[in-house]
Amino acid sequence: MEKQVHFKNKKILFNKNIDFPESPGVYKFFNSENEIIYIGKAKNIKNRVKSYLNVREAEGKRISKLKLSIKYIETIITKTESDALILEQGLISKIRPPFNVQFRDDKSYPAIHISTSKEFPAIYVSRQKDPKATIFGPFANVAAMRLNVSLIRSLFKIRNCKDINFINRSRPCIEYQMNRCSAPCVGNISRKEYSIDVDSAIKFLSGDTKKIILDLTKKMDFYSEKKDYERAAVYRDKVQSIRDTQKKQNVLTGFDDLDIFVIKRNKFSCCLSVLRIEDGWITSSQNFYPDTKDNITDSELLSIFIESYVIENKHRKIMNLLFQGDISQETKGFLDKLKSPQIFIQKPNKHNKNLIDICSSQADDALSRNRNYSWIQSSFESLEKFLKIETINRVEGFDVSHTSGKNVSASCVNVTKDGPVKKNYRIMNIKKDFNDDYLALSEAIQRRCLNLQKNNLSLPKVILLDGGKGQLNTVKKNLDVKLLQDIRLISVSKGPNRNEKYDILHDGNNTYELRNSDEISKLLQLIRNESHRFAISHHRKRRSKELFSSSIDGIDGVGPKLKIKLIRFFGGLDKISQASLEDLKSAPGIGERKAEKIYYHLKGN
Repeated sequence: MEKQVHFKNKKILFNKNIDFPESPGVYKFFNSENEIIYIGKAKNIKNRVKSYLNVREAEGKRISKLKLSIKYIETIITKTESDALILEQGLISKIRPPFNVQFRDDKSYPAIHISTSKEFPAIYVSRQKDPKATIFGPFANVAAMRLNVSLIRSLFKIRNCKDINFINRSRPCIEYQMNRCSAPCVGNISRKEYSIDVDSAIKFLSGDTKKIILDLTKKMDFYSEKKDYERAAVYRDKVQSIRDTQKKQNVLTGFDDLDIFVIKRNKFSCCLSVLRIEDGWITSSQNFYPDTKDNITDSELLSIFIESYVIENKHRKIMNLLFQGDISQETKGFLDKLKSPQIFIQKPNKHNKNLIDICSSQADDALSRNRNYSWIQSSFESLEKFLKIETINRVEGFDVSHTSGKNVSASCVNVTKDGPVKKNYRIMNIKKDFNDDYLALSEAIQRRCLNLQKNNLSLPKVILLDGGKGQLNTVKKNLDVKLLQDIRLISVSKGPNRNEKYDILHDGNNTYELRNSDEISKLLQLIRNESHRFAISHHRKRRSKELFSSSIDGIDGVGPKLKIKLIRFFGGLDKISQASLEDLKSAPGIGERKAEKIYYHLKGN
């Protein structure tokens, strides 16, 4: 009997319940007629998309009109923000959505300027074009642009200071000390030598890297023959830096038309993602969820989907298909017989690996956010029978996370017959830092139960811990007996070799293997994984905040934003501590008074 599969392609509605990854990428807004009306980019898709849900009084009519027109949304995850910038630019130029014609997220793209009209030119980035400067750009890939600027400064030592600072310098600034400027301000380099470096920088930005590499290689060989190996090494490093920069340019184009397919699974669901390439640009990303009662392999799933996919796209003359794994011989025969579209199957290789990775990231994200909890009700019913409890309305799961007893964070997650209820998730900072999971769990459970009683809310019928029998019994001993009289405390531990397929349920002194109770195991794993994820994510935030504390904390007028600017400008906290008073005064956002505050604070005065 032929296996039956129905693929669901869920349209993502634009509303307050939107849950997207905190990843860089591109988002597309659709209206009720399923037309693309706006394309944007984001460093953090989740934060950016949710910003469109906020109502602002000073908001313009066009933006308000856009928000009212949005019905659906589609995202494409990219590896970096730079890739998102490139992709957004290509999609806008190809599709030309109406609201992108009216306004963009950024007023304009920046360009690299070299002030060649000056005696000693400077290099800088600006969105405003200077007619007296030599200009390169504008650049959609801002990250790659700044990388090039940084590389040019390290290679050719071009100044980036303002003219007023350049004229009034009496000694080299910190940029010279960091080997990013040749200090023409104090005569450390002649005008002729400096102009040679400027010409090389212009050649580099013009794309003539071959000529630069050839010249640098000749100089390297020259000094090597003279046995001046130290100077030869300088030119060798410059050549290598240029080549490394060329390798880092991550371009998403290079393929005319291509359809990429990736299948990902977890214990709870399966997702088949499709990435569409048209005219060298990624144009769409779709996720499909197979709905079938049959036990079906990835090969069978892919075969069935591709057959239906090519039929739906029969208007196309040629289709290039890319996927990992294999399809059935029957499907291969079906594709070979098709006259329209003509099918060509591409094999995965190093040239298209990047596209497969992008498609895989879409599938991973879609799988993690797929809220398909249709199975969970029957799992609750199975758990009720197993534990001999008449009705279980919810299960609360607890876990702790810490680093050697520091920044102890305890999580409480709430799962009902409808699935996880994230608004009822709770996180608790354990006041006493101790390297004892049992005590931390006990404190968290007690605080949670007492808080529920205080607010006249019902206690959970079942509480789940991540751990074995010993951990469960120890937590029980630490808790008030009266508190637990209406609560069933259970725990689950992994089976032999930490294999989830053979999880063990602990209920007091009794233990049960769950391999024959798939529904129960599935439910408990969901709760355990959620409590672990929630605890560790909060702990990491606390730890990062602590690690980011420094010697410049607590200075009046030095907030987090200014702190980051100083770190970026000087190249690290230790460099700030080593900076002179003059160096601090030259930093962006620092006046004379604030520089003195920082300087004398660091010196202990």
